[in-house]
Amino acid sequence: MRKIVPVLAAMAIAAASCSQKNDIRLVFEVSDPVSGNVAVVCRNEVHETGLDSLGHGELILEGMDAAYARVFYGTEMKVIYMENGDRPVISFDGKDFAGTFRFEGDKAPAVEYLNTVTLTALPDGDYALEFGEFYDRILKKTDEALQLVRARDLKGTGNFPEMEEARIRYSYGLQLLMYPMAHVIMAADTGYRPDEGYYDVIRSYWVVNPMYADIDEYREFMCEGAHVLDAGSREENDLYPKLTAEMRYIAGNCSDDKVREALLHHIAVPYVDNFGTDGIQDMVNIYRTYVTDPVMTAIFDAKCDKWDRKKPGKMSPDFSAQDIDGKLHSLAEFRGKYVYIDVWATWCRPCMMEVPYLMELEKKFEGREIAFVGLSVDADKGKWEEKVRSGEMPGIQLYLGGDSDFATAYGIRSIPRFIMLDKEGRIINPEMTRPSSENTEKFLSELEGI
Repeated sequence: MRKIVPVLAAMAIAAASCSQKNDIRLVFEVSDPVSGNVAVVCRNEVHETGLDSLGHGELILEGMDAAYARVFYGTEMKVIYMENGDRPVISFDGKDFAGTFRFEGDKAPAVEYLNTVTLTALPDGDYALEFGEFYDRILKKTDEALQLVRARDLKGTGNFPEMEEARIRYSYGLQLLMYPMAHVIMAADTGYRPDEGYYDVIRSYWVVNPMYADIDEYREFMCEGAHVLDAGSREENDLYPKLTAEMRYIAGNCSDDKVREALLHHIAVPYVDNFGTDGIQDMVNIYRTYVTDPVMTAIFDAKCDKWDRKKPGKMSPDFSAQDIDGKLHSLAEFRGKYVYIDVWATWCRPCMMEVPYLMELEKKFEGREIAFVGLSVDADKGKWEEKVRSGEMPGIQLYLGGDSDFATAYGIRSIPRFIMLDKEGRIINPEMTRPSSENTEKFLSELEGI
C-alpha cells in the first residue's frame, strides 16, 4: 500500500483581499505564542503561515471544494474540516494548544466530532478469516462507525455528514484492498488467490463520485483499487511501473474530469517528490495530458523543479576530479570567480576544434575573475594524461572520468558541453555557448564584477 507522505510547500498568504470567493481562508488568533508558525497539512501538502507580534496569521487554501486537514502547532495536532467559501477562525493559547483549541465557524460541530471519535481497524488476526467472513466484519465495523456520525447533530455543517460517511466507508475499504496479501501471511496460505467474488466487492467500492475527490481515503482506495482491478498489471509490484499502470487504468476508466485529475495528481506528486524525475516520461505524459487544474499543475511543476539540478539559479552539482598530479579538486576551490566549464574528451573531434578558440578566450580574460576549467570524460585516463602533458590544452585541466554524478546531473549525453557558473557556484547557463561563438566573449565581458 502506498504510504501517503506529506510534502513541504509553503503557500502562506497574509492578505484576505487575495482570496477568491471559493477559496478557504483560515484566520489564526494565538495568545501567548511560543512558536511563530502554524502548519496545516491538507491533501498531502504542508501549508505554513507565520504569526505576527499579536499572534495573528492567515492562510488561504486554493482549489478545494472540501478539505479535511490537520492543524499543527509545534508537535500538537487537531483535525479540522472546511468547504470552499469558509472563513473559520481558529484560536488557542500557545502554551496549551490541545486544551484551548477553538474552531469558530459553521463546521465547528464537525470539527468537534473529528477530534473526539477515532476509527478503529479490525485486528490483524481477522485477516486469517475466509474473505466472506472478513467482509462481513468490515461491513459491521463500518456500520458501527456510521451510527456514531448519525447520532451527532451535524445539521448546518454543509456536506460534512455525507463526506464523513464516505470517508468511513473508504477507510474500511482500504482494509479490503490489503486482504489478499495479509491473508497469505496471517493464514499461512501461500497458495491463496482471490476469486471473482473478491473483485466484485472491490468494483462495488470503485465508484466515480466528484464529491469525494477531496477525501484522502477515497483517493487512496481508488488509486490502489485501480491496481487490483487492472488484470493486465495486477501482478506488477515494482513501484514505478505499478503506478504508471494505475494512472493508465484511471485515465481510461474514470469518467469524471475532477476525479481523474485528483487521482492522477495523488499518484504522481508523491512519487516525484520522493524519487525525482529521472526516467518518468510515461508518468509525466499521462499527467500532462489529463491534469489541467492550475493549482495541481503548479504543485506538480514545483516538485519537478526541485529535482532539476541544472536549472539556472540553482547551486551547481559538485564534482571531484583529479589534476595531472593526482590531486583531487572540487568546485568549492573556484568560489569567488566565475567558472566556464568545458566537458570534453580526447576522442571528440568537435571538442578539439574548440581548443584554439578556448585558448584565445582564456588569454583575453587573463587576470580577471573567471576560471576556465576543463573536465575530461575520457574512459582511458592515459589518453587524457598524454593530451594534457602535451601542453596543448588551456585552462585548468581535470580528469572527471566516464561515469560521474556531475555528468548525470547535467544530463550530458553529447560533448563538447560548456557550463557557466557565477561566483557563488550557481548555474548561469547549463548549456553555455561554445568558445567559437561570437556571443561568448560578449557575454563574458558583460558579467558583473568580472
